[in-house]
Amino acid sequence: MSLKDRQKWESKYETDEYITGKEPSDWLQANAGLLAKKGKALDIAGGEGRNSVFVASKGYEVTCLDISENGLRKAQALAQEKSTMITTVHTDLDSSHLKENEYALVLCFNFLDRSLFSGIRQTLKSGGLLFYETFTLDYLKYSSFKKEWVLEANELLQEFRGFRILRYQEVDENSKGFASLVAQKP
Repeated sequence: MSLKDRQKWESKYETDEYITGKEPSDWLQANAGLLAKKGKALDIAGGEGRNSVFVASKGYEVTCLDISENGLRKAQALAQEKSTMITTVHTDLDSSHLKENEYALVLCFNFLDRSLFSGIRQTLKSGGLLFYETFTLDYLKYSSFKKEWVLEANELLQEFRGFRILRYQEVDENSKGFASLVAQKP
């Protein structure tokens, strides 16, 4: 990410308020029954940590990656508030390398970097779960996002076609456009 992007996220997260709230994403909560409740988990671009803290409370050993030190400080504070533990790692995902066969669970919400797709496939262990949710082309009707920041129709299905698709949806309603996936690595 550029310095400008990093500064944008630092500024966004410098408030005491949790900009996306303290509760996990609706998609993660709705599909929590699929979680194995053990093993190592990775939250890519985890921001303020709401999803990291949730899966840690379910028994996972969680690493939350983000470009924003402010976001990661808030993630640690939230973990402490919820009486759980997470590991936070300040990193630029443009230059990060994901270890092979390392995680039982990978989370990625509201973030898209297509160059990470192969790393996500490789870092998941066999039988591991991927929870992915981010914006689609439909969202461009409601925002000033750049096209490269959003998914094409069915893009997650194509990128993870070798995985077992457990849940999938594409939504375009109430000024929202996003795709949500839960998939299991064979």
